[in-house]
Amino acid sequence: MRSFIKPRKKKLLDDMSSLWIIFIVIMSIGLVGFGIYVNYKSSFYIKMLDQSHQDNKTLGRKVQSLKSDVQITSMQKELYDEVTNSNLIMKESVKNLFDLVPDQITLTDVLMEKDSLMLKGYTISKESYSLLLEPPLKSIFDESRVSFSTNKRGFFQFISKNNMQRNRGLKDD
Repeated sequence: MRSFIKPRKKKLLDDMSSLWIIFIVIMSIGLVGFGIYVNYKSSFYIKMLDQSHQDNKTLGRKVQSLKSDVQITSMQKELYDEVTNSNLIMKESVKNLFDLVPDQITLTDVLMEKDSLMLKGYTISKESYSLLLEPPLKSIFDESRVSFSTNKRGFFQFISKNNMQRNRGLKDD
């Protein structure tokens, strides 16, 4: 018997099966690609996280350094303010001292310390010193001593040593 039709080639898989296999292969390739991408990204983010931790440690050390610098600067500012105030007080004290000295008395040397004052100078008479300069000095200092000598021109040279007690103004209990 003979066939009237020409034999056709038979496919190994029908159209629906080949579609399913292509779909599974494409999905597998996609899932493997997605897995590789996720793995790459996760390792990238882990490296970024490690770098962030290193940067955080470095910045923490810089912050500590800056805090100590700020503390040192703050102490320097306080010292500067203290010295400035001390200088202003000293300047005012010197100005007040020279305001105390009358025209009849000439100062040649002034030695001012924290709790003492030494004045050297000359005057026309002991009485002008005693009346014009001694009372203000005695009102300021706890102890005032003066010694006089005469010079060749007939003026009286004096050396006045004035001391203030250190605990002045503090009450004893």
